[in-house]
Amino acid sequence: MLSQASTISRVLAALLLTVLFAVALGAKDEKLKPEDLVAKHLASIGAAEKRKGVKSRAVGGTVQVAFRVGGAGTMNGKGTILSEGGAVRTGFLFNSLDYNGEQIAFDGSKVSTGFISPGNRSPLSSFVYENDVLVREGLMFGTLSNSWALLDVAAKQPKLDATGLKKIDGRQLYELKYEPRKGKGNVQSWLYFDPETFRHVRSQFKVEVPTSKLNTISDSAELARYLIVEQFDDFKEVDGLMLPHSYKLDYTIDSPRGGILTGWEYVIQKITHNESFEKQLFSIQ
Repeated sequence: MLSQASTISRVLAALLLTVLFAVALGAKDEKLKPEDLVAKHLASIGAAEKRKGVKSRAVGGTVQVAFRVGGAGTMNGKGTILSEGGAVRTGFLFNSLDYNGEQIAFDGSKVSTGFISPGNRSPLSSFVYENDVLVREGLMFGTLSNSWALLDVAAKQPKLDATGLKKIDGRQLYELKYEPRKGKGNVQSWLYFDPETFRHVRSQFKVEVPTSKLNTISDSAELARYLIVEQFDDFKEVDGLMLPHSYKLDYTIDSPRGGILTGWEYVIQKITHNESFEKQLFSIQ
């Protein structure tokens, strides 16, 4: 009888564990409403009073650029991301005559970028300049920027669509499609969140445009595809806020006329808050 009771107990315990696992899995797989996903994400950054207490942010570190397609080689340089209110300025700077880096700025009304030679922008800067909604809306640079789009959804009023868990590069992540209230142009934007911590760990921005004019409805367009992928990792606490200290940006052009793949890896060494910045800092002349 003891042996039979023991067997029954083991079976019941196994069934209980199965049920608990199914409930836990179901809770994670449950499709969250956009507002719930945003709320959990904001809580993952820090308490509301901590977030509201930050008026500006300065991020500094080292950056490496790797030209994988459409070029070859790597270079090391310095990187900064400065933000205050809705304004932001990013600089990835390299000591090279062939490629001096990337400078992207938004002063609250206008996006400006640097040039790699007189009158010529880099492929990445050209893309951002032509699709300036990415910076105006605060979508690029994630929580590294104090102008991060999700910090003030009520003011921006975007159209959000939470599409549940998606497998991205072998990893399950919550996906949130973000569509600005106005002026999105051709850009499609997706934001991704870790299902355990709800930290923002990835963004994807995609544009597809035909490379030739269609004359009849039977014509098929050849498409040029432009893709920015941002990845955020190595989260650490700074002034009561959990912020990434690793940032990767890959820019890809896939076109019938040729392709480009360039990647930047930014290792963040210091983050400070509530510094005062001159207004002109957020405009590149």
